[in-house]
Amino acid sequence: MPSIEQLIPHRAPMRWVDALIDCTETTATATTIFTSNHFAVTDRTVIETALVECMAQTVAAALGQRMHASGKPSAANNGMLAAVSNFKIHSSPPMNLELTIEVREVKRLGPMLMIAGTISCGARLIATGELSLYA
Repeated sequence: MPSIEQLIPHRAPMRWVDALIDCTETTATATTIFTSNHFAVTDRTVIETALVECMAQTVAAALGQRMHASGKPSAANNGMLAAVSNFKIHSSPPMNLELTIEVREVKRLGPMLMIAGTISCGARLIATGELSLYA
């Protein structure tokens, strides 16, 4: 699988997904680790809204991977987060531990895409929610 930099246009400090580890036509899984010097960490706490961006970047990485697999090796760069629904933080995101971000396509209508996602750390559920994206 290509590196995350080949799949999405985001660059440090705004690239918050470290690796895309699985991708199908309707699902994707990525990982990330927040460290104390990460842009989304304040007073040794991960800003919870960063979790929304992690889900959105996982979707972008999946779109980039699908483009790459179809012979178009450039990063997906025309997407935009349009709405956040039912997003719930179940547990504080930990620092220095790998988070797993899983997204699945719920509905697609033309360029609009609705996804449902979860973020976990091992067996601990961190966040769940739905995003609508223009992709």
